[in-house]
Amino acid sequence: MNQKEIHDLIIYQNRYFEILTEFFVNVTGKSPRKFSSVDDFSESIQGMGKDLAEEPNRAEKAMYAFSDMEDKLKKLYGEEAANAFVAAKKLDACKLNLGGSSRFLKTQLNATRKSLLYSDTVLIPDPIMPWLEKRRDEERFNHVIPLQMAFFILHLSDLTGSDFDILPFFVFPSFEKSLEEHDVQTQQNTIQLITDVFSHYVDSAITSLQNIMEFASKSPDKYLQKIEDSKLFVSPGSEPGESIKSALENYKAEMMLWRSEAWCEELFSHGDISVVTNAIFERISPNFHLLENSDELRSHPFLCVSAQAHYYQLIANMKNTTVSNKASFDPSTTAILHSLSSQRLDFLSNINDSQIIELRKTNENVEFRRELRELVNSLPETKLEDLGYVASEVCSHIERAISKHEKQVASFKDKYAAKHKYTALIAGSTLGVTMLPVLAPFLGALLPLGLASAAGKYVSEKLDEKAEGKGFSHSMMGVISLAK
Repeated sequence: MNQKEIHDLIIYQNRYFEILTEFFVNVTGKSPRKFSSVDDFSESIQGMGKDLAEEPNRAEKAMYAFSDMEDKLKKLYGEEAANAFVAAKKLDACKLNLGGSSRFLKTQLNATRKSLLYSDTVLIPDPIMPWLEKRRDEERFNHVIPLQMAFFILHLSDLTGSDFDILPFFVFPSFEKSLEEHDVQTQQNTIQLITDVFSHYVDSAITSLQNIMEFASKSPDKYLQKIEDSKLFVSPGSEPGESIKSALENYKAEMMLWRSEAWCEELFSHGDISVVTNAIFERISPNFHLLENSDELRSHPFLCVSAQAHYYQLIANMKNTTVSNKASFDPSTTAILHSLSSQRLDFLSNINDSQIIELRKTNENVEFRRELRELVNSLPETKLEDLGYVASEVCSHIERAISKHEKQVASFKDKYAAKHKYTALIAGSTLGVTMLPVLAPFLGALLPLGLASAAGKYVSEKLDEKAEGKGFSHSMMGVISLAK
């Protein structure tokens, strides 16, 4: 990839972030970080909603901001999106493709930041685009959700620009909703993937969507039992392994919260089996786009939500040639990414933007990636499929490295404390012992010969200490240790 193409990616992304920043400020009156913490967005939005209800002029301005943002983004997409996608494809780097859904929330934000310690570039499907490609009448919060997506994606703003030889992340235009609605090949391939999943996990005689409903109608108890046994139905916010009854209740509650009353009424009127089937369809479809984008962009799938990762694993495990070819990514990378999403490593999201920039400038992420790959590849191959085991090993390795680093820092501090004490004793006076650290930079030639020599030695030692200490604090383990 040439420098012009990298420059074009930077220009596209900077323009994208400018549009979103302008949109967010025009709606809320504040920048994302001043508007709310990442944990309190919902409460802040509710408070803003009350203010807008009392100020018609401000509410009108907010609605104009949505329209203006849509016009500007559609213009950007129309002029630059196709070239940006091609340029992202050409990016020669260790690329991760964030997937599993079209949402970008706190979990995705933290996962992206953590993965920047390992990868070269995280590719993020544009979370705003799906809300501009088609009408979303089935959604209850048509305006809040795009604002929410802008809020979280804008928290990556400080990691854009010219600080990097390779973009640490790129928000790429994926056109998923347009393809679902208008591209026949996408429609057929998505249906085929759904059919293959049901054929593999429910009944091998299933060869079409119609067969799925026929089997469900003919043998409803067997159908639901097969789904429960294969953990094929995971409701939003839940973990794999819940009962059908519990998953169904959770799914309905979530849909009643997030989808329109008319949409829920229509779906629920067809009975529980249709609700379960539709829910599974909704879970499988994003994986088609993940596999397609990962294949086209030559990147590794990255799923940071356990339920989404579960569906990807179900699909990857199918004995299907087409899917297997697209899902045959490096198992060690899959295991490492799973490990980085572990709760034991949640503290990695405490690393701030300036630290990430410094780490990337010195290519610490490349060395960290090599180290983790060597660790995982040294494990027995039969264990690589056990992601829980690998995650435990990776977490333990990082914790041991942190402990080793902290011992080295303690030893370093002890070494220089002993040096400074010895230097002060050389000075041979109360002034030397008590005031040398304070006066050394200022008194220089005014000090008696012996004390001046000690002062010079002290200054030299402090400079050495600062230089050596910087190496500790700016290293990957130094930054990780501080984050913990």
